[in-house]
Amino acid sequence: MKKILLISLMMMACVLQSPGQERVVTGTITSEDDGTPLPGVNVVVKGTTVGTTSDINGVYKLGVPGGDAVLIFSFIGLATKEVEVGARSVVDVRMATDVQTLGEVVVTALNIPRDKKSLGYATQQVTQENLRVARETNLNAAMAGKIAGVQVIGGSGAKFGASRVRIRGVRGLNSADPLYVVDGMVVNDPSTINMDAVESINVLKGANAAALYGNRARDGVVIITTKTGKSGTLSIDFNNTTTFESVAVLPNYQNEYGGGYTQDWDIFEFDPSRDDPALAALNGARIPEFNADESWGPRMDGTQVAQWDAFIPGTSGYGQTRPWSPNPDNVRDFYETGVFMQNSLSVSKASDTNAI
Repeated sequence: MKKILLISLMMMACVLQSPGQERVVTGTITSEDDGTPLPGVNVVVKGTTVGTTSDINGVYKLGVPGGDAVLIFSFIGLATKEVEVGARSVVDVRMATDVQTLGEVVVTALNIPRDKKSLGYATQQVTQENLRVARETNLNAAMAGKIAGVQVIGGSGAKFGASRVRIRGVRGLNSADPLYVVDGMVVNDPSTINMDAVESINVLKGANAAALYGNRARDGVVIITTKTGKSGTLSIDFNNTTTFESVAVLPNYQNEYGGGYTQDWDIFEFDPSRDDPALAALNGARIPEFNADESWGPRMDGTQVAQWDAFIPGTSGYGQTRPWSPNPDNVRDFYETGVFMQNSLSVSKASDTNAI
């Protein structure tokens, strides 16, 4: 009887330890970067449909079969991990960030991100790295030569005129600049956009691309996305842009003939009853045609003439004559070296609920 009982107990022990018997495994899932608990991680027994998810504290509990069970831990943005359970009842796991190169995503109408391959129209993106190579302070100038089919017509070299943009060329007499949209808001003056705050630019070229903006977008749309804070990171950026400008090319001016319409001189005749006695020395002096804009006057050969300041009291040339000679560099000397300086300081930080 004792032998039969002993055999029965041994058989029961074998049943309790059989590979097919289910047992409970628990554990905590944390981040490999900072050790914080990871909620919502999928935990599945490999080769089965048995699974669960971690709670808000990163804790999970799952019934697994005995033997060589393998748990698969997966979560979006984290590298999938497989762990053999073995004889353990507690399996803690640390998961690392999954760094992958994603497909190219562009921002389309109404600031909607789309996979570039899924679009049925032409669009092109310029990232911040390409925009800030030359650190242009003007948005239109920054796009020059970086987007196919976009023509940037520069303003005057003295910065008196703004650059103009034509997408896919000039299509008619009423061609105008494209519509500018910053983070979903229409901006009328692109020169007011701070280039240090721009994250990327997307240019919508076709009619289908700009359809959601209506008739305002008939000449295309330039969508600007600005920088936002990154979760858990405090970023402080200081940028300085200093540019120097000087005149490179001037028109060719002739320096052989002076102002006037004819080769003849007017002659000054002093009248004591009318003129200041200081002008007596100018009697008989030659006078150029000061009212003429053209240069069809006498040849500039150094002849002594009464210039415009010879008849204005208080000037250094009052009552005196000066040589009728060219001044080849007087136009270039009018310009000085232009200096433009721009400083910007930005602070950004983001969390799960806000971004600044």
